[in-house]
Amino acid sequence: MSNQVAGIVLAAGGSSRFGSPKQLLPWRGTSVLDSVINTAFETGLAPVIVVIGAYADQIEPVLPQECVVVRNDAWSEGQSTSIRIGLAQLSKDIDGVLILLGDQPQVNPHFCSSIVQKGLECGKITIPYVNDRRANPVFFPKQTFTRLGQVAGDQGGRAIFSEFQVEHLPWLDDCMALDIDTPEDYEHLKACYGLP
Repeated sequence: MSNQVAGIVLAAGGSSRFGSPKQLLPWRGTSVLDSVINTAFETGLAPVIVVIGAYADQIEPVLPQECVVVRNDAWSEGQSTSIRIGLAQLSKDIDGVLILLGDQPQVNPHFCSSIVQKGLECGKITIPYVNDRRANPVFFPKQTFTRLGQVAGDQGGRAIFSEFQVEHLPWLDDCMALDIDTPEDYEHLKACYGLP
């Protein structure tokens, strides 16, 4: 990519509905969170910023050295605090950012690259839609960063969708819209990919 696009991986949550740190669950020979981070690198995102909070002492030692790890001590105040901390790590020459969720190990580089490419072409917030359901990750162009950093509480980027031009990227793979909130979600996601 001639444009520089960063990745922010949101992995600070407390996994309250899961009961243990879902970021560390096994996934294809690595962990759920490492799979997301690897996808960010394979997509060509740089830097890749990983925001951790709950379970930080367990998660940080096993993260890849190439990523920028930041701790969010206010993680319990909601997703917006992690986005703000992630944005604060970006240099002035970043043209856009792809915000990935740390509990979507199935999201692949082809999917992410398609979202980034569409976002750079149109210069708009770019949201994948899987069978008419809004999905993640989402691309945010540079002009949205200031406003995105002002979002408060347990709102993510969706809080500013109505304030900027938005592009939708239709996608047909149902599994791309899944995430892991409960043990049942984890089993369902594994079943999608024939994993034991």
